[in-house]
Amino acid sequence: MISSEKRCKLPSSGGMTNFSTGAVRDAMEGKGLPSLIPTCALKSIAKRFEDGATKYGRDNWLKGIPISRYCDAANRHLWALRDGHTDEDHFGAVLWNIACWQKTKEMIDNGTLPEELNDI
Repeated sequence: MISSEKRCKLPSSGGMTNFSTGAVRDAMEGKGLPSLIPTCALKSIAKRFEDGATKYGRDNWLKGIPISRYCDAANRHLWALRDGHTDEDHFGAVLWNIACWQKTKEMIDNGTLPEELNDI
């Protein structure tokens, strides 16, 4: 069982926000602002993950895909957007490829995936 002293120790960023109601919270600086992300972008990327899971299996991409594949696909979908193609959700595809590229790079850097996947 965790002692009451351990349960009450919350991490602190060092800054505090005081609200007009008298409530206080840890400061927000440096933590990002998810409330500003457009929900249409979140819906597009979520649908792309769903479609990929249906086609290839859940979390297939986490097994490791070379970074160049994400770069190439993201650019192809950007070009499709520039050319006005509406045959699929190219916004969702760009977001998906960039997100997976970033996570794959993180996994390579921390040793979870092999360095050879970092091929650009």
